Amino acid sequence: MEIMSGPGAAVRASGAQTELLATTTRTGHTVSALVSAWLGSFTDSADTRAAYARDLREYLTWCTRRELDPLEVRLPEVQMYATELAAATNPRTGRPFAASTRARKLAAISSWYTFLVRAGAIDANPARDAARPRYDRRHSTTASVSEQQAAQMLDRSRDYAHRTLGPQAAALAMMLLIDLGIRVSELCNADLADLGQRDGMRVLTVRMKGGKVRTRPIPAPLEPILDDYLRTRPSDADTTALLVTRTGRRVNRHQIYRLVQTLAARAGVPAPQRITPHSMRHAFNTIARERGAALEDRRDALGHSSAAITQLYDHVALSVTRDPAHLVAGATHREPPAPPGSPE
Repeated sequence: MEIMSGPGAAVRASGAQTELLATTTRTGHTVSALVSAWLGSFTDSADTRAAYARDLREYLTWCTRRELDPLEVRLPEVQMYATELAAATNPRTGRPFAASTRARKLAAISSWYTFLVRAGAIDANPARDAARPRYDRRHSTTASVSEQQAAQMLDRSRDYAHRTLGPQAAALAMMLLIDLGIRVSELCNADLADLGQRDGMRVLTVRMKGGKVRTRPIPAPLEPILDDYLRTRPSDADTTALLVTRTGRRVNRHQIYRLVQTLAARAGVPAPQRITPHSMRHAFNTIARERGAALEDRRDALGHSSAAITQLYDHVALSVTRDPAHLVAGATHREPPAPPGSPE
């Protein structure tokens, strides 16, 4: 099965799909208008909106290639899509889609159909009872880095001649990702106006998913890096953005992804292609726990809705070196007594 994917937050189509999107439903709205209205309901997260737009675009492409009207399909067709999705290859990675990714895609389709039911465009949601992939929500496939590896990545960032970012911007970006554990979207969307002072400390206001806002401290080791960046920031740069490129434009997530993976390779991290900006959030949580930070403090800093999500990021708990099996084996596998008559 071929899954069509690409950048952008709107459903794009051509040919038969263009005709589908221009179809007028029984509510008097076109399918395109209903898609736009549905996507517009995700006001709290641009990332969720973009992911759901891609997911729906892929599903509509699948329907039009099979000459199926997505407003007329029933459960068997949706389940057929789910089955083919399980056998599909992610064109961006060359690997099968993870169970969590397939579950999200089906959730997006079901969400769209639920919206259509509420809008009066269809009578029932054909994806409601579709079987979803099972996966352990307590397990994360995100690769992390150790405290030593994180420190090495920060060291490499200070003298890395990035093609797009200056060394000061690269160093500040890595420190905000690792030492504050912020998301790549939060980093890219941060503004100069988000810098401030509170309780005698310099702070950064972070605007998170779900409309959450957190005031995070700029730790003392970060202050010289921040000052160095602000001093060398291009004079003709975007007057709003905190982090900008050498040419003065706001940084984007693709630049940060490449920066993180390059620095992971330079720091000697195994399989650097698996290290992402999100890996830095996992590293922040793991290092903070190892250093004694309480779970509630880590949850609040990361902006998680529950402590269970924060624990998902905990690579200390997942470490095989801390597994109680080592303690049990040490107690039960004692050296056998020497056989009679053997030299002491």
